[in-house]
Amino acid sequence: MTYLFSLMVMNGLIVLILVLLILIKRYIAVYDDYSVTINGDMEITVHGGQTIVSSLTQSKIFLPSACGGKGTCGLCQVKVVEGLTDPLSIEEAVLPYKDIIEGKRLGCQTKVRGDMKIEVPEEYLSVKEYRGSISNIVTLTHDINRFDIDLIEPKEIDFKSGQYVVVEPIPGETRAYSIASIRRRREKISLEVKKIPNGICSTYLHALKEKDELNFYGPYGDFYLRKNDHKVVCVAGGVGLAPMKSIIDEVINEHQGRRVELYYGARTIDDMYDYEKYISMTGKHENFKFYPALSEVEEVLHHPTGFVFDTGFINNEIASKLKNGDDCEAYLCGPPVMIDFSIQTLRDKGVPEERIFYDKF
Repeated sequence: MTYLFSLMVMNGLIVLILVLLILIKRYIAVYDDYSVTINGDMEITVHGGQTIVSSLTQSKIFLPSACGGKGTCGLCQVKVVEGLTDPLSIEEAVLPYKDIIEGKRLGCQTKVRGDMKIEVPEEYLSVKEYRGSISNIVTLTHDINRFDIDLIEPKEIDFKSGQYVVVEPIPGETRAYSIASIRRRREKISLEVKKIPNGICSTYLHALKEKDELNFYGPYGDFYLRKNDHKVVCVAGGVGLAPMKSIIDEVINEHQGRRVELYYGARTIDDMYDYEKYISMTGKHENFKFYPALSEVEEVLHHPTGFVFDTGFINNEIASKLKNGDDCEAYLCGPPVMIDFSIQTLRDKGVPEERIFYDKF
């Protein structure tokens, strides 16, 4: 009996030691410094145990993130060439299986536990950290504000029409916002932010005042105007209008003769903003057309100018106004459901899939 008791105690101690070793390895392991090689020609030394995102940030390499490191946005993808580890459950949920097999991982989830070689999109290496001062705040709707930001350091930003920046108002909490200003004004940018109930970042931003400072990173994104002669079809829902502003401005002012149409949807007229600007533009620019639609309005609305706001969802507006087989490319920004339905409508109209670009939020 004494022997059996001693054996049970010993087995219990072994199990306890194993559990402690696992916990130490997982939570309080002491790591050495390791080498991380980026794109084959840049090498940095980082302290082990940190995520790839944190490690690169310390070397002024800023991967995009819109979820505060929670792994849900999927923007901080890297390809691990050497030093690959098994994917975490969140990575398996966000990344396609094919990408995981090829070594794709989320930089905010994968930790540096040894020497690594990774590949990141080349444009991320030119992303900068910016500091700016709020110069003006405009209330656009009951829940959307525009923030005009004068750049302090660096003093100018070079971006492609349609791209976004990442704001980190609170350490560890990051969100992506489209640049809502024209790229010809490089000394400032504008962000249009919808206040989300209980949203940490949007609540913080809506509490800002003029002369407050704000840090952000950018520019990011492959959602930007392509250089060609195709007609440009912009499809926006709510605050998804933001990136369309620079796209439309560039088409009109830098690509003479190129046509552009704006399809803008919202629930009601109170949820729509800057529409008077685009009504005015239809009379000034023969190559610009504006088609608004209100999904929760039963009767067609008539603007004092005689301009019509149709009822229904914006994909129905596309179906009725866009010509079949028209030589065009499309840029969509807005809620996922709106984008999914609009993409299908565009494809039905003959727009090739490779000419449809979108940014869901």
